[in-house]
Amino acid sequence: MPTQLQQNILQELGIDQMPMERQEEMLTAMTEILLKRLTSRVLGELSEAKRQEFEAVCAAREEEKVTKFFSENVPRYEEIIQEEIAKFKQDMKSTVDTLLAA
Repeated sequence: MPTQLQQNILQELGIDQMPMERQEEMLTAMTEILLKRLTSRVLGELSEAKRQEFEAVCAAREEEKVTKFFSENVPRYEEIIQEEIAKFKQDMKSTVDTLLAA
């Protein structure tokens, strides 16, 4: 079952009309892309020493520790998340609109 944010994105992009299996595939792909974009942006905010510290945190493979690390070490972390989500939704909307127009 999609989260509220995921459901919102599905609706905005018109993906919520697709079969549930396809929606789940799309959500998985979009989540991976968004996480990569967000991680790249956030890492750009860190010093080299903090990036090395981040690598150690990532090695534990615990999402809560990664989130805590970013919250504590990246100024405006929550704001950056919202900015990246908004950019991603706009990029996806443009892509979907282009595909539907073809």
